[in-house]
Formats: sequence, structure tokens, C-alpha cells
Amino acid sequence: MQLSQRALTLQESAIRKLDVIVRQQVDTHFFRLNIGQPDIATPQPMLDAISQFQPTTIAYGPASGTPACREAFANYHRRWQPQLQSKHIAVTTGGSEALLFAFTAICDPGDEILVPTPFYTNYNGFATVAGAHIRPIPTSIDNNFALPSNEQLEALKTPKTKAFVFSNPGNPTGAIYSLSEISRLAKWCHHNGIFLIADEVYRRIWFEEAPASALELDDSAEAIIVIDSLSKTWSACGLRLGALISRNDALMEKVERLGQARLGAQPLAQAAGIAALTMPEEYYEQVRHTWKRRVDVMYDALNQIPGIKHNKPEGAFYTMVELPVDNSDSFARFLITDFRSNKESLVVAPGGGFYADSRRGIQQIRLAAVLEEEKIQRAITILGEALQAYNK
Repeated sequence: MQLSQRALTLQESAIRKLDVIVRQQVDTHFFRLNIGQPDIATPQPMLDAISQFQPTTIAYGPASGTPACREAFANYHRRWQPQLQSKHIAVTTGGSEALLFAFTAICDPGDEILVPTPFYTNYNGFATVAGAHIRPIPTSIDNNFALPSNEQLEALKTPKTKAFVFSNPGNPTGAIYSLSEISRLAKWCHHNGIFLIADEVYRRIWFEEAPASALELDDSAEAIIVIDSLSKTWSACGLRLGALISRNDALMEKVERLGQARLGAQPLAQAAGIAALTMPEEYYEQVRHTWKRRVDVMYDALNQIPGIKHNKPEGAFYTMVELPVDNSDSFARFLITDFRSNKESLVVAPGGGFYADSRRGIQQIRLAAVLEEEKIQRAITILGEALQAYNK
């Protein structure tokens, strides 16, 4: 029996592909720095909303979300765009579905999506499902992963180019982009009839200077799609609730049809989402400082390991680390199957999965500062010990 080319070419998740091997290990405690799963408690108002959800019938929800949840998303995002209305919101099953809906709504089979690398590994998978192809744009740790120039974009643009996708703050880089940078990109995209898809899932997690939102731009609003999710800021990854946001009415009508095909996002999740989106501003400051402490500990600990190269994240809670190893995938497996420090080891995400060409990340890993500070410190200590053992 023959499977589809889409299925055969789907990229394996760099983040999750080692989970099977981890589950096979016994008598070992693993510090999991491979996946962006916070250990911070989900806000109590969200848990209360879940416990208070007592419908007589758990019915289908509207395709683009309940009116109350759409309005809650719109009201929350009016911080960045006062003109936003609930009709500009499609509530989705996580930010992942929002990305998939965006790619599906704007791409025909064979179309291309421009993406700076390294990128969130699932961009590639969602593009494949939508029948599109990623066209990677290399960025460099040496200039903190600066966005590509207009000249670079012009050199890569083809008649099949339909979108430019980036995350701000960056996953996996931790880079933050200013309003002037995003405005330049948005104007170039709008001028060329190309959509700008801004993945702003980590927008509330920043340390020195807040990232700009593409929602702030009015001149290019027709070309802008923003992706958001409750997974990270509200520590609710398993809720699977996100949003696709755009003031392009024609696009939103087609996204509504995509939503109709899968029916509606879970009503219980939307009830919890409303509670999340109405949290007071102090909550976001508390979360931001918690992540800053963790990222600082990770950065300082990495500085103690000789022979590596890494940047200091400006936002989100990730960093890409270049290691003195021959192959980061082999090293990641070595950590799981061979290396132990007092019955402890760690799990990392090999860097190849964050590039269209996995060879570019052959010596890199992505780390997520998702544990308490002392656990992060211990995990990075183990990383240094493991590098010495691996290179012997």
C-alpha cells in the first residue's frame, strides 16, 4: 500500500523524537530541556473555570469560537491594536492549528513560504501538510539572528512565494524584533502580495525590551496574520487553545470555512481561555520575571562550559547552543542511553530539526529553560560533564 508524498516527507519532530528512547530507560532521572513545557502552575482562575464548567450537554461550539471567547481574545489584543474586533479572531485548537489554517488558506500545492532559520520545527510539518514548501533564509548568532534584508527577500522571492513566517520573540533563538523591523517586512510583503505571518506565542515573555506586535501596523493590515496561543504565557500547553488573528476579512471568511470542516474548538477550553485572557496585568509581570531568572541561570551556567557558542535570549525561554561535537543527534542519544551522573541525565533537542537542511544544525542543540533555577543549574552541569565524556 502506498502512502502519500506528504506523509512520506513529513519531518520528524526534533523536540519529541527522542521520547520513545527516554521511556525505555530505567532508574534514571532526566532533566527535560528539550520541550517547551513549563513547570509553572497554571493560573488558578483557569483551573476554577474548568471545575465550574458544568453544562447539561457538551455541545459543538461555533467554528471560529464562542462569541465570548472571540471577544476575550479581541479585548486582550486591543492592547496592541485598538481597532481589533471579534470578527478578526478565529479561535483554534492551539497555535498549531492556527498556523495550519493560515498555511492552508493562503497556499496551493507547490507554493513557497519564506522562513528565517533556525525556525520552530513544526513550521516545516505544517507546510508539508498544506502542500507547500519552506524556503529557508539563514540567520546568524553573530548578529543575534537579525531578520533578512529586503535585498535577501527579493533574491528568494518567486511567483510561488505566498508568505513570510517568523516568531517574535524567536523560537528557538530567543531573539526579539522591533516595530521598525517588522514594519519594513510588512511593507515589503504587502507590496509583493505576500502574507506576513507573525507567530507571537511568546510575546509576553521578554527581559529588557518588549517585542513589537505586527498587530500594531495599520498600513499593511491586509497582509498580516498573527498567531497566538495560551500554552506558554499561561502555562496551559495541554489546553490546546489558540487564535488566528487578521483584519483581512476575505481571509477570515475562508478560515471560518476551515473551522467548519473540523467543527469547533473545545467549549471547555474556551471557558478556561476567557479566564486566562482577563488576568490582571500584574500576572504578566510576575511570569516575565520568573522566566528571566531561569534564562539568566541557564545563560550563566552555559558560560562555564568551554568550547560552546550560544546567545543570550532576549525573550521566550530558548537558546540555540553550538557544541564541540561531531553530531548533536548522536550526542543527544548518548545523553539518554549512555551517560549518567549520579543516576541523572538530561534530554535536549538536536539542532538539525530547526533547519530545512538538517546539516546546518549538526553541531547544535536547543535548550528550553522550563525548570526551576536549581534544576536548570544541575542540568547544565550534567551537559558539561557529558561533553567531556562524549569527546573522550
